[in-house]
Amino acid sequence: MKILITGATGFLGKQLTLRLLDEGHTVYAIARNQRKADSLLHAVPEETRGNLFIVEGDLTEPLAGISEQNVKMLRNTIDTVYHSAAYLSFNSEEREKTFHINVNGTKNMLELTKAIEAPNFFYVSTAYTLGTKLHAKEELHPVDQSFVNAYEESKCHAEHLVMEYEDCFNVNIFRPSIIIGDSETGEADTSFALYGVIRGLEILKKRTDRKKELQERTFKFLCTEDTSQNFIPVDYVVTVLTTALHTKHAHTIYHITNPNPPTNRLLFEMVKEKLDFPNIEMVPSDYSGELTKEEQAFNAPMSVFRPYWSKKISFDDTNTQRLLEENGQAHLNMDMNMIERILYGNRNGKPKAR
Repeated sequence: MKILITGATGFLGKQLTLRLLDEGHTVYAIARNQRKADSLLHAVPEETRGNLFIVEGDLTEPLAGISEQNVKMLRNTIDTVYHSAAYLSFNSEEREKTFHINVNGTKNMLELTKAIEAPNFFYVSTAYTLGTKLHAKEELHPVDQSFVNAYEESKCHAEHLVMEYEDCFNVNIFRPSIIIGDSETGEADTSFALYGVIRGLEILKKRTDRKKELQERTFKFLCTEDTSQNFIPVDYVVTVLTTALHTKHAHTIYHITNPNPPTNRLLFEMVKEKLDFPNIEMVPSDYSGELTKEEQAFNAPMSVFRPYWSKKISFDDTNTQRLLEENGQAHLNMDMNMIERILYGNRNGKPKAR
């Protein structure tokens, strides 16, 4: 098949591109500039590089900034469009930019898909468009509800926009939860969420090791222990996305989520042990006591994640289970061995923070 993809230079998009090429597909990747294009090209094995074509574009422009010549070249050529590019920011001051890229950018990609007459549009959203609810079904969530941040809200608006085009071509929405490293290698080209926590712990440990007066102290990490984060390995997300090419269910939403996510306490103890950093303790996210300057410095960058750390959300993934079963693919089973591989890979006990 011939595939057009956005976000191919990002963490998920790059792995999706590599898998598509490995499976023998031809991939047209939209890239904003040559630097990003070169980075992608260098990541692609030489034997499949001939099936990757870079298309210059910009999501924020009409028809995603694709030249008229390239629009003609792509017309009646592309089988499926994957729109995985997004602006991921929890900063309320960036609300306008977040909506511009995530909603207007999606509109531009939908119009491009129409212009090139591609029959399928696969939108990569997020599992967290459910707002403040604690259970999510594989259906559209209302836009007139409370959201944790503008990123969630923008993705919910974009989902509704995507479904408005269901009479133009087949649309499917894929909702991954929190994407982490590869389930076999642990490779994770990201510093987001879990990896930001690991990096923060590494920095705090180094500071403690350098200052004798800190070595006997215990530091507080604000994160509710008995809740869990819905982490999923990047290769599982890619498997669901590529499997959908072979069994199409029209206008369907798929949750790409973990049915049995590990608790915060379990992950915390694993990381603490591997870092050999016993003098840190977990306290609830709503802890109201005083924090030392070291604790404040450690916890402050992660405050945007605290709304997720303080509640347990469940996701129905019936559609995804059906898709995988129809294609002989396994449903996610993240056991302890997989968690170990994702966290530490081949780094001899060192967490794979990037």
